Amino acid sequence: MPKVMRVIAMTKKLFITFIVMFVLLTGLIGIMLIKDSGKDISKDTSVIENTPEATQVTTPEPTIDPESDPRFTSTDSVLIFANKKHKLPDGYVPSDLVSLTVATAYGDVQMKQEASDAITNMFSAANAEGVYPVVTTAYRSEDFQSQLYNGYVERDGQEAADTYSSRPGYSDHQTGLAADISCEANSYYLNQDFENTAEGQWLAQHAHEYGFVMRYPKDKQDITGYMYEPWHFRYIGVEEATALYNTDPNETMEEFYGIAGGNYAD
Repeated sequence: MPKVMRVIAMTKKLFITFIVMFVLLTGLIGIMLIKDSGKDISKDTSVIENTPEATQVTTPEPTIDPESDPRFTSTDSVLIFANKKHKLPDGYVPSDLVSLTVATAYGDVQMKQEASDAITNMFSAANAEGVYPVVTTAYRSEDFQSQLYNGYVERDGQEAADTYSSRPGYSDHQTGLAADISCEANSYYLNQDFENTAEGQWLAQHAHEYGFVMRYPKDKQDITGYMYEPWHFRYIGVEEATALYNTDPNETMEEFYGIAGGNYAD
């Protein structure tokens, strides 16, 4: 009997030892699985975090060559160019010419409606400050420009005439958007002395506020094709004129818009 008891006791001891080892082994396996699982999650997370986000690719809009931009070629645009490199359509006459209501030196003078409204506002502002500009000429037909230019050529020769007068079809005045301005103090002459008058100085500083720019600034003859004309103002709209003036009061339209200028191609 004692021998049987010893066998039973030994069996229990072995059984308990087996159970304990099984539990320890199971726990060890579980810990290893958890660690492996953690490593996998960490790897997956790092992959996700390091994956760059998809970026939206924006296709750039095609740029327009200024020379073919309708803003500078359409007769409906206030930015239309008329210079020695850009001729207006043959026989072009603006469709909305109106007589100016501001002071003029030589009778009836016309401009396009939008430019006429703008010059009225500009002269009213100048008058309110005791400054009294006067328009001497504005729109000129191609036929009138031809007579004017040919007369200058006959008097001074073509080379000289080309520095201050446009050949027919190339005149800024034919657009109906340009005006030559003088004053009583300058005897209504169109000369560079105008820059020293109160009217000339006021216009140089304020014309852009009403949509006008000095079309032929000082020392820019190689670019514009014409000598300095402090009396010649061109309407291009308040936003455009202000942007050009803020870039540089002496900036030309050719420079600002990237349009070819200078002398005639021929």
